[in-house]
Amino acid sequence: MVDAFGIERVIPHRGYMRLVDEIREFTDKTAIGVKYVRDDEFWCAGHFPSHPVMPGVLIIEALAQTACFTVLSQIGNNNGRALGYFVSIENARFTHMVRPGDTLELHIEEIGSKMKLHKFNGTAFVNGKRVAVATFSAMLDNDPKIE
Repeated sequence: MVDAFGIERVIPHRGYMRLVDEIREFTDKTAIGVKYVRDDEFWCAGHFPSHPVMPGVLIIEALAQTACFTVLSQIGNNNGRALGYFVSIENARFTHMVRPGDTLELHIEEIGSKMKLHKFNGTAFVNGKRVAVATFSAMLDNDPKIE
């Protein structure tokens, strides 16, 4: 298992924009990440007041961060300097709401890659029930000009 500190050694996301709390397992092509959805998340006050529901785009982002960890961990410890950028999101479907107190389990599988472009299938679960699914692509930049 990889904790938040270990995740931040690989992916660049920090603070409230890191949407993966641990990686339970991973290989070169697959991973299972976990997001513990808390009631103090930045979106809770406005999406929706007194009835917080995790925005679907953040669920997709959590899947993408899990995928990013899988790809970037292959290039070694880069201290979160390499970046992955969305290129496409296809066939995204949301079947159940995700709320504070839920544990979001993030399953990803790389289904193709060509040079710096990587394509994934992702499925998110809460209590074994599928809550979201998407296919997405990202472009890897392992030498960004970060100051």
